[in-house]
Amino acid sequence: MSDTTRPGPFALLPALAAAGLLRLSGFRRPAPPAQPDDGPHNPEGFEAEDVDVRRTAYVVAGLAASVAAAITAVGLMMHLFGAWHVADTPRLTPQQTAKVQPPPPNLQGAPYEDLARLEAREKADLTTYAPLPDGRARIPIERAMRLIVGQSLEPSALEPSALEPAAPASLPPAGGAPVR
Repeated sequence: MSDTTRPGPFALLPALAAAGLLRLSGFRRPAPPAQPDDGPHNPEGFEAEDVDVRRTAYVVAGLAASVAAAITAVGLMMHLFGAWHVADTPRLTPQQTAKVQPPPPNLQGAPYEDLARLEAREKADLTTYAPLPDGRARIPIERAMRLIVGQSLEPSALEPSALEPAAPASLPPAGGAPVR
């Protein structure tokens, strides 16, 4: 087993101190002499053109071709893997392909149309004449209010012929409320 230790937080202090002393002493390495490149394309040391257009076009065409090849390869692999997956998958049974109807209560398919139908039915109930199953008749609210205007709704104000036969005093009325 080797005896290795991690350097502490002050391990760089000697290196920083040496760099500071070198800077204060003024000692610097001499810069290498600048020599112009006298190559075939750069005789005076300056660039003849900004960009080599032909090389740039080749690089761009190569990148486009590699991207097109990668996209084609991925599309081919997806097609092959998809076909293999479908070939390995068993066919669905009629039970699996049957339409499933959720149990009630179902959501409304057209709530605004349902609301309009309900409001029309309620308006018809309040504004039209119609016979009721128990032999009575339904009349519009406007007509009922005109018939009742000026008549008292108190039972004592009604004519005696309109009152029901009086029940014996010992028995409470059928409604269960005491008679006053």
